[in-house]
Amino acid sequence: MESLEKRWNEWVTSLKKKDETTDKDAQIKSAQIVYVFGPPGTGKSFTGDYMHVMHGYHHVDGDIPFKNVAVKPEYYEMVEKWIVKGDAADHFSELARLTLEAAKEHDKVVLSHATDKNEYRDHFIKKLIEGGASEDNIIIVQLTIDPKVKARGLYHRTKRQVEQGGMSLEDLARTSWEWEFEGELSEEKFIELVIEAEEKDTENVFEVHPKAVMVDISGRDVTHFDNVDKVLGLTRSNELSYESICAKVKPIDEARDKITMANGFFDVIAEIFAKAGNESLAIEEEGEDEKKVEEMKKRRSSIVQCELLVRDISASSLKNSKSEKVLMRRKSLIMTGKIEE
Repeated sequence: MESLEKRWNEWVTSLKKKDETTDKDAQIKSAQIVYVFGPPGTGKSFTGDYMHVMHGYHHVDGDIPFKNVAVKPEYYEMVEKWIVKGDAADHFSELARLTLEAAKEHDKVVLSHATDKNEYRDHFIKKLIEGGASEDNIIIVQLTIDPKVKARGLYHRTKRQVEQGGMSLEDLARTSWEWEFEGELSEEKFIELVIEAEEKDTENVFEVHPKAVMVDISGRDVTHFDNVDKVLGLTRSNELSYESICAKVKPIDEARDKITMANGFFDVIAEIFAKAGNESLAIEEEGEDEKKVEEMKKRRSSIVQCELLVRDISASSLKNSKSEKVLMRRKSLIMTGKIEE
């Protein structure tokens, strides 16, 4: 009797699970999924957070695997595979899984990520469809921005970050981007050199996706929101100013950054890049004072954060630069906080 009752209960439970699965599959299929990508500095996370705050989308931050590399072993393996071996398939499969999981519970989902290659984008979209998403409900949005506007924003973010690490923007620029210039690196000079470097870099081109809707967000004003809303058919109150919307949106990403910094992300990422061949990011701790080691790690974290921030022009330096001068400069920056040649 107990055996039959057990079998019956298991059968009923399996039916409930089947119904639940069917419901979840239907939810995924009916959900609208917006895939937002653009170069670093275009405001992808900001756009995703805006869509969450103002329009009720569930925002999936595409940097979740990277930002959790220090706390999840499976993410460490995933990121290491991409950086060391150049295989990003697992990373984009995971982004698809996270997006589909969100679609089970939300009818509107947005994923934001700095995906630069169509190969990666198409892999992500393929996995979404394989997981039950409707191709008709996937909207691909590619953010564009005036190069000068982007470079100006990167100047202030990079300068603030490197100075928090106890170094100068000038030393970072001479190290990470191999720029040679006299005196102080002004905002205008920074913009000029960034644009010049991007024009020369033919290997790290940010590709245009043939199915993407192009959205210009060069205006650091309500036109950013207007342009996003237009392509998605969204409306919002005209009474809200750009500043009032930013006051609601920006704290979300700031909170994410604090968590990322606290969990040791930049130390672990630096170690992975060292494995990829960039020995200048390695720190020899043996025999060193504990306080000095911590200071070196702090400077290294700032360097890596800045190079990731401006990875349009520093992708090669993050991996293995062939310039002995650059390697020596980075090592000197990490050890002493300044270039000593």
